[in-house]
Amino acid sequence: MRGAALEAEGRVFHTLDALRGIAAIGVVVFHMSQLFAPIAAPGGYLAVDLFFMMSGVVLSHAYEVRFRAGMGTLGFMRARLIRLYPLYLAGALFGIVVTWASLHGLNSQNWDSSSLSQAVALALFFLPNFSAHPVNEIFPLNIPCWSLFFEILVNLLFVVLWPLLTSRRLIIVSLLTGVAVGVAIAHTGSIDLGSTGSSFGVGLVRTIFGFSVGVLIARHIPRVHRGQNNLGVLAIVAVVGIAIAGRPQLEFRALWDAVCVLVVFPLIVYFGTLIDPDPRLRSIATFLGLTSYAIYLLHSPLSSIMSSVTRFFGVGSGAPYIGLAVMVFLLAGCWLIDRYIDMPIRRYLGRIIPKTRTPRAES
Repeated sequence: MRGAALEAEGRVFHTLDALRGIAAIGVVVFHMSQLFAPIAAPGGYLAVDLFFMMSGVVLSHAYEVRFRAGMGTLGFMRARLIRLYPLYLAGALFGIVVTWASLHGLNSQNWDSSSLSQAVALALFFLPNFSAHPVNEIFPLNIPCWSLFFEILVNLLFVVLWPLLTSRRLIIVSLLTGVAVGVAIAHTGSIDLGSTGSSFGVGLVRTIFGFSVGVLIARHIPRVHRGQNNLGVLAIVAVVGIAIAGRPQLEFRALWDAVCVLVVFPLIVYFGTLIDPDPRLRSIATFLGLTSYAIYLLHSPLSSIMSSVTRFFGVGSGAPYIGLAVMVFLLAGCWLIDRYIDMPIRRYLGRIIPKTRTPRAES
């Protein structure tokens, strides 16, 4: 109980917490669209770019001071894996169970024991699967994990290259990767890329761009106390909601994605670091932030289950009420998972996994 309270009190960017939760909900609506109709989030995949930028802000703010104090690669990656792996493993195991069940059911994706064994072995070690059989996804057992893999990879690059990452060089990296992202959008018509082996390079560039922008934002936040502005927070949340739920005509989809990722989201994240909700809304923002990671990692296997259920029973007039019920279940369940499972496991791992010693600065 006390640990959960301290976790909430220690959160810094409350507006970003709210954005993280709204983005995770958008991803769920995107992937479970049949349950929410006519409510829709056709741009739900854009949430991933927002996640990358917010991750850059939070990690730069939390760790660059520690890097200067001597924290090295092993210490940083230990902290990141303790934070990310337990729920990643839960999502992977959930995906394994659901896929194994499908193997003994309709098996619409044509899994076999060999391909499942290979996918399981790679997933447990957090490694991408490039076989493209039977599912053309690098994390076929829990597809959203592709972005988490790139997050870890870019985290590693961040700590290894940190002594070289001046703000000027980060600006160059952001500009170059931003151009690459724009080219990818123009070529394919959207930025819904990165989860397959053929789009691996785009996924990496997409992550580097978002993370680099986030680090730059964190380094240039005014060193003043953030003001409380509920109207401003709600406006920021509304802009993200419009970006995710917008339905541009097909020929304007590429332009919509490019403007959101390259212009709107960096501005939104920057302004989100400048203002906070007041205490009345802060608890909601904290709740959304605490549940967002579990929602993102656990919703895809649940979506597979719901697809099987609706295949047999149909959705009919049940949508969007079925979808809203699933969302309530996810929010409540993921809050319980975060509070009573994930946080205790992370605290336990923090105690038993040896810390690397920080070298003392020479006098």
